[in-house]
Amino acid sequence: MDDHALGKWKAIFDQHQAALAAELSVTLARELEASAAQLKAQHEDSLTQALQAEKNAATAQLDAARHQSSNEGREAGRRATAEALNQALRRLRQSPSEAAVLQLLVESTVAWAPAAAVFALQDDSARSLALRGLLHEDELQFSLAAAGAFRTVVDTKDPVTAVATEAELSAALANALATGDETTPRAYLFPVSARQNVVAVLLASGKVAPAPLELLCEAAGMKLELLVAPAIVPLKNPELVQIAAAAVTVPAESARAAQTPQTVSQKWSDLSADDQKLHLQAQRVARVKVAELRLYQAEELRKGVFSGNIYGSLRTQIDAARSEFLQTFLSKSPTMVDYLHLEMLRSLAHDDDRLLGPDYPGPMV
Repeated sequence: MDDHALGKWKAIFDQHQAALAAELSVTLARELEASAAQLKAQHEDSLTQALQAEKNAATAQLDAARHQSSNEGREAGRRATAEALNQALRRLRQSPSEAAVLQLLVESTVAWAPAAAVFALQDDSARSLALRGLLHEDELQFSLAAAGAFRTVVDTKDPVTAVATEAELSAALANALATGDETTPRAYLFPVSARQNVVAVLLASGKVAPAPLELLCEAAGMKLELLVAPAIVPLKNPELVQIAAAAVTVPAESARAAQTPQTVSQKWSDLSADDQKLHLQAQRVARVKVAELRLYQAEELRKGVFSGNIYGSLRTQIDAARSEFLQTFLSKSPTMVDYLHLEMLRSLAHDDDRLLGPDYPGPMV
């Protein structure tokens, strides 16, 4: 092959080699670019996942902190409520008069109502005894016929929520609660009962917490009942109370209750000084036990009265009280009377033994 032909072939080879090199360079560049993009995407995914994990962990920690803070806040709120109620109840127990009880009732509502007033009821009229937080605190007096919400409280003996209008609260009281804007405030009315009668009404307005206020009214009613009740004295009748047989099924294991009801013919004056003291103590304890049922088991008591089965609603509490009364008093004296039964019949069942329920064991003597 001559030099001319060799040069020609060498030029073709160089040209072909250059083309292959260029094609390889482009391919490598594309592959490198693709690899770089893939690595970048993987890195970004890893970074995103790491950031999301950190975010989730931070969110979980924040939620846990909020939950703990909320629980601590609720617990602190419960403690504060319990302490405030305990203090109010202690002061109510120490109140020397009806007026002092009702005045203290209004003062004790400061933690649960911005505005409050207590009204004494007499001869179909209501008269303010203490006011706090109203637009004016002059004495208010109106007829129950002119205040529908008050009349409802008296008739039902239950709390009532009403709009503060003239028809519901009377003109004078509605004006004292007026906010000055177009919004008509609400009023919460709670009965204060003594001897099965509503003797006063607590009114609260604003951002109200009803449950503590209802409890305070129950406690105030019990204190008023003790103040207006006659002192515990020896029985006036020449003979002690005679308890008739109860027409209910008596548990077989209650040997004492299964016996023939005791007829006591001994006069009060014939009792020894120790027996007289024990009888008076038994009466006091019976009243306290039943008052505690009314105070601390108010909702269950309402259900029991409504269903005609008080014992069914309060079986555990009543059985415990009966057992304690049996051990403390009935077992100590053959002349003892089941004052606990009499007090439950009077104060819980309103002297209607049917409300105690078909399973109520009856008097223990």
